[in-house]
Amino acid sequence: MSQPTQITVIRDGLFTSRRLTADINDTVTTAQRLVKEHFGRRPLTAVELVVTSPKKIPGLAAAAQGAAAGIPENVYAEKRLSCTAKPDDLYSLTVIAPKNTIRVLINAKRLRRRPREIGATLVWAFVEVDQLCRKGSLERRIALTRHEMGTHVLPKGKARSLYRIEAEMEAEAAKVTGQIVGKVIRQNRQAEAAAAREEAATDATAQNAAA
Repeated sequence: MSQPTQITVIRDGLFTSRRLTADINDTVTTAQRLVKEHFGRRPLTAVELVVTSPKKIPGLAAAAQGAAAGIPENVYAEKRLSCTAKPDDLYSLTVIAPKNTIRVLINAKRLRRRPREIGATLVWAFVEVDQLCRKGSLERRIALTRHEMGTHVLPKGKARSLYRIEAEMEAEAAKVTGQIVGKVIRQNRQAEAAAAREEAATDATAQNAAA
């Protein structure tokens, strides 16, 4: 029998909202379940969710992927990944990390302003976790990290191929997130409609009995 995925939620930064971290902690297992039900496969690897500020995301991403790719600390400490070029625009960023884990860096500033998007953000993140668990994904991410940090620079054609795959993964994450969130919204509306019909039927029965 497959074991449930280990999920850890970490609050990073003195000014990171405790309330937001608690809301994420309450929502994360549902988001993970929805993604696993959608794909119908694998218990995912251990996942760490780090709720932090956009200013910290570039450094945390470089440290996680740099260490996972076997890059010396003195190198990755000075480098930044292309995916963190605009950290304020990110809702979350999913990166490989040491010890066969995946780390999701969550932009606390953005979600604090848009709390209704917590669920969709976490669904998107777990779609990306699923993607990184697929065959060959870890090796591609390591190769791209080493390329961007200058330790193993790839030929232009190979680098373009890896960037194209990353773009395709992002497009898939957007599509699947829309499908999952849309399904949940439809189910909630159907449940609300059924409850309204049941309440109306109960009221009608009570009125008939009173008459």
